[in-house]
Amino acid sequence: MKSNKELLNNILNNSIEGIILIKDGFITDINQSLVEILKYESKNELIGNLVTGVLIPNINTKYIKYESKTYQELNIITKNGETIPVLIKIIDLDKRNKVAYILNLSELKEKEKLLITKSKHSAMGEMISMIAHQWRQPLNTLSSIVSKIYFRNHTNRLDKESIENSLNDINNQIVYMSNTIDDFRNFFSKEKNKEYIDLYEITKLVIKMIHSDLDSNDIKIKLEKKNNLSKIFLYKNDLIQVILNILNNSKDAFIENNIIYKNISIIIDENEKSQTIVLKDNAGGISKDIIEHVFNPYFSTKNDRNGTGLGLYICKTIIEKKLNGQIYISSFKNNTEIKIEIEK
Repeated sequence: MKSNKELLNNILNNSIEGIILIKDGFITDINQSLVEILKYESKNELIGNLVTGVLIPNINTKYIKYESKTYQELNIITKNGETIPVLIKIIDLDKRNKVAYILNLSELKEKEKLLITKSKHSAMGEMISMIAHQWRQPLNTLSSIVSKIYFRNHTNRLDKESIENSLNDINNQIVYMSNTIDDFRNFFSKEKNKEYIDLYEITKLVIKMIHSDLDSNDIKIKLEKKNNLSKIFLYKNDLIQVILNILNNSKDAFIENNIIYKNISIIIDENEKSQTIVLKDNAGGISKDIIEHVFNPYFSTKNDRNGTGLGLYICKTIIEKKLNGQIYISSFKNNTEIKIEIEK
């Protein structure tokens, strides 16, 4: 018959989770799965060390639900100094002894990165269409100016003043088109540095990027801010991606539901702890049966041709993991409201 110690070792070493036994803050035992994750030769290199030499708390405490259990998200440090994201659950056995269960998030984090990149790339086709919308009017204007110059030249009515006026008009259209390209190019930039941004100004930029597409679909947007906003230190392009996804969802819902009067309101507000962006549309609403699933991966309310089921899942992932915030959705009558809350 196996002893208690043998049974404990059997449980420890046959678990896919990392497990650490802790007494008064020191490691008393550790299973083989975690030894391999931490890249040590054997558990003897770790037993007797302070557990804080392995576990690194995050600056902002994060809690995540995984398979109906609540875990804290932090990092562990390997023998060679590499940090690995993990979920940890610590259970008190008594006043002096604890057991920590650790789940390696490296693969999951890598998949999240790939999904976010996939979402951004899938938006590229829509962006090209939006650029075409943005350029259509200035191209028509340029064509009209050229025709006017050609006509005046052939009728001997081309004077210095008309040439200067035409050149100014041409230059203005070129500047507008150049700025349009800059707006979209900055969005697809690989720059990943945080910067101090104003949520109101960022939202205005997004509306500017897609205003021609909205206009062509007769969608009216009302943007307002309730208070003076302080700037928040964030990844700008990630927030742009979230707002673009939500506005594109509204646009698709307006079209699919054949809404005649299409309205979106965006209200930005601030309190002591956070800033909020509330986006509300009258695109038909979402039924109670499916609203609780809209943030799940690969769940889509759109038809097979238009829906990937990643849009709102990506929004939630970006907001929670990269922008230190939360996203909520509600629906009533024919309206859908999405609230983004970001800690200051």
